[in-house]
Amino acid sequence: MNTTEYIGEHLFIGQIGNAFVLLSFVCAIVATIAYFFASKENESSASWKNIARTSFRLHSVAVFGIAGTLFYMLYNHMYEYHYVWQHSNSKMPLKYILSCFWEGQEGSFLLWTIWHVILGNILIKTSKEWEAPVMTVFASVQVFLASMLLGIYIGNYNIGSNPFTVLLRQHPDFSNLPFVQLPTYLESLDGRGLNPLLQNYWMTIHPPTLFLGFASTLIPFCYAIAGLWKKRLTDWQKHALPWSFFGIMILGTGILMGGAWAYEALSFGGFWAWDPVENASLVPWLTFVGSAHVLMINKNRGDSLLTAFLLTIITFILILYSTFLTRSGILGDSSVHAFTDLGMSGQLLLYLLFYVVIAIILIIRNRRELISQKQKEEHIWSREFWMFVGALVLLISSFQIIYTTSIPVTKKILSVIPYLQDIERIKNMAPPAKLIEHYNAWQIPFAIIVCLLIAVTQFFKYKKGDIKIFLKKIYISFFVAVILSGLFAWALSLTQLFYILLLFATTFAVIANWTYMVSVLKGKIKKAGASIAHIGFALIMMGALISTSKQQTISQNSSRTSVESLSKDFSNNKNILLSINDTLKMGDYYISYSGKDQQGVNIYFNVDYFTKDEKGNYQHEFRLRPLVQTNPRMGNIAEPDTRHMLHKDIYSHIAYADLDLVIGDQSKKDDYTEPHNEMLSVHDTTFSSNSIIILDSLSLAVDKKSLSLADSTIAVAACFRAIDMNGKTYFAKPIFTIQNASIQPIESEIKELGVKFVFWKIHTNTNQIEISISENKSKQRDFIVMEATIFPGINILWMGCIIMIIGTLIAMRDRIKQYTAAQNASEQTD
Repeated sequence: MNTTEYIGEHLFIGQIGNAFVLLSFVCAIVATIAYFFASKENESSASWKNIARTSFRLHSVAVFGIAGTLFYMLYNHMYEYHYVWQHSNSKMPLKYILSCFWEGQEGSFLLWTIWHVILGNILIKTSKEWEAPVMTVFASVQVFLASMLLGIYIGNYNIGSNPFTVLLRQHPDFSNLPFVQLPTYLESLDGRGLNPLLQNYWMTIHPPTLFLGFASTLIPFCYAIAGLWKKRLTDWQKHALPWSFFGIMILGTGILMGGAWAYEALSFGGFWAWDPVENASLVPWLTFVGSAHVLMINKNRGDSLLTAFLLTIITFILILYSTFLTRSGILGDSSVHAFTDLGMSGQLLLYLLFYVVIAIILIIRNRRELISQKQKEEHIWSREFWMFVGALVLLISSFQIIYTTSIPVTKKILSVIPYLQDIERIKNMAPPAKLIEHYNAWQIPFAIIVCLLIAVTQFFKYKKGDIKIFLKKIYISFFVAVILSGLFAWALSLTQLFYILLLFATTFAVIANWTYMVSVLKGKIKKAGASIAHIGFALIMMGALISTSKQQTISQNSSRTSVESLSKDFSNNKNILLSINDTLKMGDYYISYSGKDQQGVNIYFNVDYFTKDEKGNYQHEFRLRPLVQTNPRMGNIAEPDTRHMLHKDIYSHIAYADLDLVIGDQSKKDDYTEPHNEMLSVHDTTFSSNSIIILDSLSLAVDKKSLSLADSTIAVAACFRAIDMNGKTYFAKPIFTIQNASIQPIESEIKELGVKFVFWKIHTNTNQIEISISENKSKQRDFIVMEATIFPGINILWMGCIIMIIGTLIAMRDRIKQYTAAQNASEQTD
């Protein structure tokens, strides 16, 4: 038994946090049970409802207590707790403490729970006669989320992961290390720190927004389940609809923030990469949009009831499925976002299956009413018909995305089924090699259809429309869109058919919705939320089309030194090599690398962009400062810098740089860098800071006499050729010798480059040699390898994001006003 008294540990704060975790879990259970009995609507319902409300409020206090305790631990750097050590360190700026809070599984579950608590308390105030059944479902979800923080072990199985009970010295990765046995182990301990990719201001606002969007899908789901449970199949929709628009706005905003983060912080060169975790957020949003439109059909016509239930339920189920995908560890090899598995895969799967089974049972129980519902025949020229078609297109689109994203899950399931696990096709199942091209090939046709539908649907009337009136209203917008999109396609040199069709569809959607606002709504902005949101969505699609299809990599290498010789990952068609103070042409600009400077953990590289005037003089246009964030524990991360212009962005990031280089320090003319070892075969290439080095050959033709070597000495020369940044060639011949059974290498130096070679070993079994290379610090030449891309029309996309959010906000406000007015009218009637 360990009786060591550890100095500086704060165990009491962990006990407080754990007490809040237990209180949260127990109160969620009590609230669920009490609301269940309150929903029976008997003489004891009022008492049960009071108990339920009190329990949920205590649960809320406990959740905020958990959050406050965890934040306190992070703020005060209590590294005795594994969660704090894993996600923060003392050098990290204070502004990223919030990112540390939700970087881990436990913190992100807690963030999700906090939003549920806030929405749940609003729901208690607003749901009125629906409170008991709706909050029964709502509180049951809180039970599952609270269980994710329990950290209770039953045999080899753990229920949740508790950030307050796992001490660093007790964690399996550390418990056997000598330093944690010391009573004073905390005195010099620092944390591992936040993932460098997350040290960006977007990551302080993107996750909270995204998780609020996830949380908002629960409320329509609760109303749908409550409607099925209480057999109130036709009046839950009006309560769910305002929440649906709220959720669409918030979840959409969160997804777009993620795209902005990727564009600003990641170096893959774009705002969307069809990453599995990106897809896991996008798919529920697509079905959410489809669900809201079907709810509108049901509100106006009373039909499409089964579809309204299915899409509303599927949206929340997909949120749970995406949670399983991103937290089970199954996407660990295919996504930069995914969490590692903390042993909660079974718990997550149980969480998902519980609500899938509940939904299926309730739908089967109400199947007769749902199937026998009197369906009014939908006229092909009615608004609801085309809204329904749009919802189906979104559903099919989301199915394609989730199908491809789920290939790792499908493979894992099939590989454990007898007789299937040995089938070669299943063994080789993998996501498509060209992932972006695969998704684009499927999703562009869906986007075309959706944009055409949002262009025309609002011009139809509910129930039954007149095709002649419709054509009269739409034909001008159609022909203007044909002309404008034709001109745009010609100006952009678009040749692919689907690109041209998407450009037409987005242009048509913008013009038609603008026409609808002006001619039908008479410019009444308060009623134009849907049209504004549609314009925003069309602009997003247009911006995505133009920026991705016409993006241009302008960083072709024009220096005499090939970047391909530096690494197989570099290409002369994508990367440019810049030596310090040299000026090279790149696209329409001339660029010069003028050096680097360090601010904290960030090393900034100063790249100046020039143009030439008519007289040939350089005119400075702007400076970009891409950076490399240094992180010895997790590896350095390059972050791009972007010049934003009205019609385009110039986006650049560092592909390679020597971060430790000392530039031009003449006081160290006799000082050499620490030698680094290289294992080379003939014709292999390596490099120094100022040259490319090639091993041309090995030679036994060594002039032993001039080197004062005995005839019996074994001597082999390595013939090196070095090419500097200006293309000039130099030669070196370090010699490997064996005299009297002793290895005595003879070094060789290229003084002009300050590069010294020592040939000290031969591997006869692999035909390779080992050399060490060191450099004179006064001769080192700083250089970088950079990639730069132009994204034309990208601001159309960002403008569309803002417009879509504003439009959805206006539509949500209008739905809330309609809902409130209906509620007030109902109360007055009663």
